[in-house]
Amino acid sequence: MKIADSLDATVTRGPVSWNYIYVTLGFAIAIEGTIIQMISPLIFPWNVATFVVLAALTFCLFLFNGRFQNKLIGLKNNYEAKSR
Repeated sequence: MKIADSLDATVTRGPVSWNYIYVTLGFAIAIEGTIIQMISPLIFPWNVATFVVLAALTFCLFLFNGRFQNKLIGLKNNYEAKSR
């Protein structure tokens, strides 16, 4: 191994991890929509706009933020390890 050698530090997630992330994303967006509908005093166009903005931020957080994905998978693994 030479000093000039380098490693590629990318994470490749398997289908099980991605399925968990997608399901959790769906639950998060559904909960956001329900909360906005229940507690928001906004009327028709503004509550939809608020939901679209929050859903887009949540979508980006879940699918493009590696730190958040690592934390989410870590929480899942900790929960599964404690339940046994």
